[in-house]
Amino acid sequence: MNKYILAITLQLAVLFPAIAQEPADSITEVVDMHSGKLDALEERASIIESDLGKLTKIKVSGYVQAQFESYQDGLIKSNDPQNTFYIRRARVKFTYEAADGVKFVLQPDFSTGNLSLKDAYAVVSIRQLPSVSLWAGQFNRPVYEVEYSSGQREVLERSRIIRTLYPGEREIGAKLEVVPLNVPLKFQLEVVNGNFTGKEAKDTDSHKDLMARLVYSLNFPRAGIGIDLGAHTYYGSLQAKNKFISGYDAVLDTSVTNTGSFMDKKWFGGEMQVYLDILGGVSLKGEYLAGKNAFSGDSESKPNRQREFSGYYAMLIKNIGQKNQFAARYDHFDPDRIRSGDEAGNEIFYRTLTLAWQYYLNEYIRVSLNYEIPKNEINTINPVDIKDDVFGIRVQAKF
Repeated sequence: MNKYILAITLQLAVLFPAIAQEPADSITEVVDMHSGKLDALEERASIIESDLGKLTKIKVSGYVQAQFESYQDGLIKSNDPQNTFYIRRARVKFTYEAADGVKFVLQPDFSTGNLSLKDAYAVVSIRQLPSVSLWAGQFNRPVYEVEYSSGQREVLERSRIIRTLYPGEREIGAKLEVVPLNVPLKFQLEVVNGNFTGKEAKDTDSHKDLMARLVYSLNFPRAGIGIDLGAHTYYGSLQAKNKFISGYDAVLDTSVTNTGSFMDKKWFGGEMQVYLDILGGVSLKGEYLAGKNAFSGDSESKPNRQREFSGYYAMLIKNIGQKNQFAARYDHFDPDRIRSGDEAGNEIFYRTLTLAWQYYLNEYIRVSLNYEIPKNEINTINPVDIKDDVFGIRVQAKF
């Protein structure tokens, strides 16, 4: 009997490891399988976390301006409407902080009849010099009224001289900006193509234009006064496409060597903004610009032109309570300050008074009423003051 028990025991001892091995292997395979799935999930989670990290570095902002305008007879051509609704601006701004000190900005505009790219640039700050940044791409020109956002401006449009000198507001090139940490100073230096007219285009000649701006801020907190003083200059040129050049004295020069020559675009501007913490808040702003400008022409009857100009604007902004604001601006622009009267021909000066009222429904919605009253110089070609007043209503929504 004992022999049988011993034999059975030995057989079970031999068989048991074989029997036990199969489920052990199965468990190991299951564990390995789930471990692989967990690793895959962990890898996916890491990728998602990385993507979310990139998304958190993207900031989206913008605004839409829906506008109604009514025109006086002087602005109405045959078959043109006397009033219209349209989208003045519809902009979405994408800002991507790629890394510390590296930023990319892209801003398209979807306004009525004008799908365009407004901003597309990169900004790099120098780590060893935190007050210095380098810009490259398409961005605002360094002028106060140009850099002052259309979403914040107290009147509907910029002054006539700024619209004439800086059409499209932007330029394509490179910029150096210095903002010292302990000094209320800002310096900007730009190298740009110099031919930007509101549409994206490559340079039309080999010459580049230079712009520079310097601003210094004064602050008197006890008196509730802040003052910004600044100046900017433009140094550039425009290439004549033919031999017909009308000079500063309006005498037509038809020398063969004029074709391909460069006409001066050089001017200087001064600016001042005063902020007063009295009577609910008052601001005074103004700029003055003068110098030489050039315009391209295509024929003897419409020649290339060189003109000396001058212009300025002065503006008062007054807060009325928490939700209302009144603004009044007077601007003057003379495209040919050497000649006047009949000698000026069609290059006459304009003086424009603009009155505006803003109502802030909340931090996102603003309603603006605007009345613009231009007065033109009178001569033989322009014997009367043109009836060209414009009344505008704008609703702006920011996000």
